[in-house]
Amino acid sequence: MKFKESLMTMSEAKGMKLIMKEKNKIIKILIIVFLTVMLIFGVYYIKRINNYIYLTQFTPSSTRQMMGYGIKSINGKIIVIDGGTKEDAPQLESYIEDNGGKVDCWFITHPHIDHAGAFEVISENKNIEIDIEPEINDIIKIDNVAVKILGVKNPEITNNAINNQSMVFQIKVNHKKILFLGDTGVESSEKLIKNQRENLKADIVQVAHHGQSGATEEFYKIVKPKICLWPTPEWLWNNNANGAEDSGPWKTKETRKWMEDLKVKQNYVAKDGIQDIKIF
Repeated sequence: MKFKESLMTMSEAKGMKLIMKEKNKIIKILIIVFLTVMLIFGVYYIKRINNYIYLTQFTPSSTRQMMGYGIKSINGKIIVIDGGTKEDAPQLESYIEDNGGKVDCWFITHPHIDHAGAFEVISENKNIEIDIEPEINDIIKIDNVAVKILGVKNPEITNNAINNQSMVFQIKVNHKKILFLGDTGVESSEKLIKNQRENLKADIVQVAHHGQSGATEEFYKIVKPKICLWPTPEWLWNNNANGAEDSGPWKTKETRKWMEDLKVKQNYVAKDGIQDIKIF
C-alpha cells in the first residue's frame, strides 16, 4: 500500500509539473500579447500627438466685425482663411512673418471687406500667386491637412447674395473635422443640407456670419459641433447697439442659444483676443 501511495504521489507531482509548465507558457504568451498591444498603441499615440495642427483665431484690430484664421500644419506650412479688414492686416502680417513669411494656401470665403480687406493690403505689398476658384468636392492637401470644398458661388441665390456666395469647406486632420462657413446665409445653408448633408457633421464649426443671421438652426443640428469658433466682436456678441446689452437688432444671442441646446461646451470668441487651438 505504501508503494502504491508513493507511485500515486510521484504521478501527481509529474502532473502538477506539466500543469505549471503549461500555465507558465500561457502566461508568457499573454505577456507577449500585452506588450505587443502596448507597443502598437504607444506608436499610434506618439504618432497622433506629434501629428497636430495649430488653429489660430484672430481678433478685431478695430471696433468692426472681422473674420480671420491661420492654420499651421505639422511641417510648418501656413494656411490662411480670410484675414479680416484692412486694419487687421498688420496682425496677419505678423502671424505670417512669425511662421516663416510664406502663405502656402489662402482661402477667401467671399469678397466683403471684413473678410478680404487684409488680403488686399498684403497682396499689394507681396507677390502672391492667385489660383483659380476651386470646384465643389475638390480636395486640397497641405501636409496632414485635407480641405474638401463643399460649396462655392451660388448665382441662383439672389437674396443676401454676396454672403450666400461664401465658399464653404471642411478641413480634416487627425480624424477631426473643422467646418468653415464664412457668411453663409439661410438659402446657402439650405442648399448645403440638400447637396452635402453627409459632409456637414464636424467637431468644430466656424459660426456663420459672425454668429448672427447666418446658417439655420436645422443646419447646426446636422453639424452637431463640439466646439464653436465665433468671429464675433464684443458689441455683436452682446447685441449692443448703443452701450446697452440687447439694444441692437442682431440675432447673435439666438445663435448662442442654439449652441447651448446642442450642448456645445467650448466657444472661442474673437472678442477675447487671439487664440491658438492645438488640434490632435
